[in-house]
This record gives sequence, structure tokens and C-alpha cells, in this order.
Amino acid sequence: MAILLLASTAGAPGVSAAAVALAMNWAKPTILVEADTSKTSSIIPGALRGQVYHRTGLTEAAVAEQYGALTAEKLWEQTVELGPQKVLIPGFKSLQGAAGAAPHFWRSLLDALRPYERTGYDVIIDAGRLQVADPRIPLLREADSVTILADPTLPSIASILPHWQSRDQQRQSTPEWLMGALSEVGHAGYVNLVITERPTAQETWPGHEVAKLTGLNLLGTIPWDPKGAATYALGAASLRGQRTPYGRAIGALLHSYGELLSTRTYTSIQEGQQ
Repeated sequence: MAILLLASTAGAPGVSAAAVALAMNWAKPTILVEADTSKTSSIIPGALRGQVYHRTGLTEAAVAEQYGALTAEKLWEQTVELGPQKVLIPGFKSLQGAAGAAPHFWRSLLDALRPYERTGYDVIIDAGRLQVADPRIPLLREADSVTILADPTLPSIASILPHWQSRDQQRQSTPEWLMGALSEVGHAGYVNLVITERPTAQETWPGHEVAKLTGLNLLGTIPWDPKGAATYALGAASLRGQRTPYGRAIGALLHSYGELLSTRTYTSIQEGQQ
């Protein structure tokens, strides 16, 4: 079972839209987990257009975990259908509940997801914004790719470094909490970068320079395309017969993930149809 975790370190670079787009176009059955603890579900009022009542999700899963009853079957009861063989586990109903989710809950969540490997499911996690010493560390450590989304402006780039690595007085690289946590399980090389473009008056930097500065592997770039992204962010009708810039970028990312996962013994992911 492949596990992809998407996150940001600042701003609103479109993590949820990208997670939905990848899940909907993934070649295998997919479970999308809305694990953002900085807000309640954005996918239910967004991609699902508020047509699903928020009565299932991580809040119910957390209650079950408190009683030692978070099984694979109980977790499946929390899913909402996104499409054929594509399901969503919505996020927490309240910020208070999200704040109370400790590392043992996230470990139990992973354990409840594992049985679905036998039925061919992969997992995509929308982690929203990372926190220092993030309690979702079990998800980060188990992920086959921790993908950081950032725009190519200096403030956004600079926000990555305190999580990943800094420089000491001799300008030597010093690991920060995320690099340290992943290095402990041999996954320091599993962190990737996706550049999300947006209109800005600030100076921007080429993706390869951002990758060099941060020390992350550049996986791809998502262009500024509100109409193309609206299908996944706002549940807008797809542009029939059209290959949007956003759709092409997601297709390229699927190809990149396929190559990445093939090096980790997983079957390559075929590019989705946009």
C-alpha cells in the first residue's frame, strides 16, 4: 500500500485541491484522508459542494480509538464516496477535536488502514499545514512521499527551512525536527517538493533553485489555473473534452509519483485522464 502525504508550511498553496485531484485520477482504488488539524473539512463544502452532511470522519474515528474500537470496519464506516473506488475520510468536525489528536491516534489510524492493502487500496493524506514537532509524525514516518507544496516566493521558500534544515554559525547544514524525525526511520530522502504558481508582485524563483536551496527533490510544478483547479477545489463541472493546464500538471505528477514509487517496489501509477 503506497501512502502519499501532502502538506504545506505556509500560506494556502492548494494542498486540498491537489490531494483531491491526485485521488480522483489515481489508477488504483484510493482512500483520501483529510488529516488537516488546522481547520475542519474543506473538501465537504468544496469538492463535494456541501451536499454531504459532515456526520462521519476523524471525529468518530478518534472516539472509537479512545475505546480501543478503531478497526478497519469502523474506519470504513467513516468514508464518503468520491467516485468509483475512491473514498474520503473527512476531517475533524471541530478544531478542539483536531487539537486533541495525539500521535497514538494517528498510529491507530494507520493500523486501521493497513487491511485495505489486501484489497488494492492506496492512501493519499491531506495534512494541511505542518506544525513543529507535529503530532501526526506517525503519518509522516510511514509515508512513501512527504510532498511539500510551496509557491516560488522567498517568504514561502523560507518557511520550509525551519522545518527541514537550518544553518549554524559556520553556515553548516543543521537538521531540524522533520529531517531528524524522518532520518530516524531512514526516510530523509522521502521528502519531495511541488511548486504551485500564483499571481504575485513578489520576485519568484525557478523551481530547480528552490529545490537546491531547500535540499528537497523537485517533483513537479502546478500552474495557476483557477478554472482547471475548480473541478477539484470547488466541485465545478469539468471542462469536457479539454485538457486544462491544471489537469496536465496533475497528470505529470501522477507520472512522477509512478516513477518514484517504482523505486520503492510499488507498481507504477499510470497517468490519469484529465
